[in-house]
Amino acid sequence: MAQLPFSVMDSIDGNNINAAILVHGDMFRDPVHNSTGWTNPAYYTEKPEGAAALWMSAYDDAGQLHVSAQTYRQNGNDYWPGPLDASGALDYATSEQWAKIWKVRRSDVAVHLSNIMHHTGNTPEAILTWPAKGNAYAAGKDGVPLTITEDMAPFVDVNGDGTYQPLKGDYPDIKGEQTLFWVFSDNGPAHNQSNGESLGIEVHAMAYAFKRNTLVDDIIYIDYSFVNKSSANYHDMRVALWNDATISYPGIEYIGFDSSWRLGINYKDYNPDGGTAGTPTNSYKLVNAALGITMVRCPGDRNGNYIPAGSFMPVRNDPSVFGLPAGTQEYNNYMHSRFRNGMHLRYNADTPYMLISGEERNYVYPDDPSVVGGWNECRLGLNSGDRMYVLSSGDFTLNIGATERLVIAVVADTLFGSCPAITSFERMRTLADTAWNIYRQAVSVRDVSPPLQWLTVHPVPATQSVSIVMPVIPVSGSVLSVYNALGQRVLQQPAGRSATTLDIGTWPTGYYTVVVTGEEYIYRGRLIKQ
Repeated sequence: MAQLPFSVMDSIDGNNINAAILVHGDMFRDPVHNSTGWTNPAYYTEKPEGAAALWMSAYDDAGQLHVSAQTYRQNGNDYWPGPLDASGALDYATSEQWAKIWKVRRSDVAVHLSNIMHHTGNTPEAILTWPAKGNAYAAGKDGVPLTITEDMAPFVDVNGDGTYQPLKGDYPDIKGEQTLFWVFSDNGPAHNQSNGESLGIEVHAMAYAFKRNTLVDDIIYIDYSFVNKSSANYHDMRVALWNDATISYPGIEYIGFDSSWRLGINYKDYNPDGGTAGTPTNSYKLVNAALGITMVRCPGDRNGNYIPAGSFMPVRNDPSVFGLPAGTQEYNNYMHSRFRNGMHLRYNADTPYMLISGEERNYVYPDDPSVVGGWNECRLGLNSGDRMYVLSSGDFTLNIGATERLVIAVVADTLFGSCPAITSFERMRTLADTAWNIYRQAVSVRDVSPPLQWLTVHPVPATQSVSIVMPVIPVSGSVLSVYNALGQRVLQQPAGRSATTLDIGTWPTGYYTVVVTGEEYIYRGRLIKQ
């Protein structure tokens, strides 16, 4: 039997965003019709491009590099649906059984909870077949029965017996109005995208969305849990998102980055003045949209503090040194701020990036378009094209049997604007900040109303000193941190019980982010040194 990839997909479509999810570690596209797989009611597209996928790289104790990645599937598949067995492998037959995305709505849970007695006839199918530990009714692709003896999909264990029994009242532990759950691994029938050593990682993935008629309706979350099922401990490990989101005609796209929110942004360089066919052909309507991916939780985030993103790198859809990678080392390079040939990203204010001279940087285009002389594509007025990027976490360790998590939020903005009229990424930051706060506060989905938890920073801009005022008096143990536009922490101190004054007279000019963190909250503010 030919070991062909599976075209199984579903959509997280519980609010304004409709994003396609696939079972091979990729998303945002329809592989059957070769079309873009994310939309918003305000958008229109017939373009065949558009995709995103998970990348991973790490070194074992012997110094061997392991890489797993995915792009458009032209060259192969590193990820396959399904969990790894006791030997750390996944065969094709098992993968086919697990080639399914389980979709549960909050209304399904409500129906289940309203039933006094439970039987197969009145239990919603999504709840009955949920792939949780011990579920006798778990079903995969085409309804094939699954035997699940390990922790898999999360559930509420009503009677506390450690197994999922929907006819005794257990139900999926979901977030939002709608949740998708799927499992994929990187040591399956083939590993022929990166053509290197797999890691033996099993990924439990969950996407969810809220619907509240607020900013949260333009946000979806994707939560990845990485389980090391191999026989190797990994160090210098990174996880990343490769993103080629088609928010416009490929000839008029730019990318940008905001390190404070670990936020990658796709936006337009100008208004294409298009109708349903668009001008140029197949571009969007008159909507100047933008799409962002923000890492709201990264491996290494602990106790309310977060680590900076590891890298934000541009990628072109061509065979150049800036183009799509080939081989494990080139994938790993992009996740470490290096191009295909191993040269580090370098900065020059008046050029996109330099290979020979200039200061080494980890992030390309980190400046807001409103920064005078800033390093951004809008100011540079480059010849735009089919923009892609790789947004990576920082380094972390994943030992045998350990688990780490990455949570991203996809944010969509239909009011973004385009160059040269665009002045700021402020609305994208607001969406990202909303996503962070909802996730960090862990509020009940029944009570989600996303008030922005902003710090008051004044004056703005400032030359010598600023005053920081919290929304509420922080508890003991809260920490105030300041990060520059490169994501580097330039200050950390205990948060004051009321207003805190910072002396910034000697700081370089530019944008800074002020963050106050505690166990149950995170507050943010923008500081501008003039």
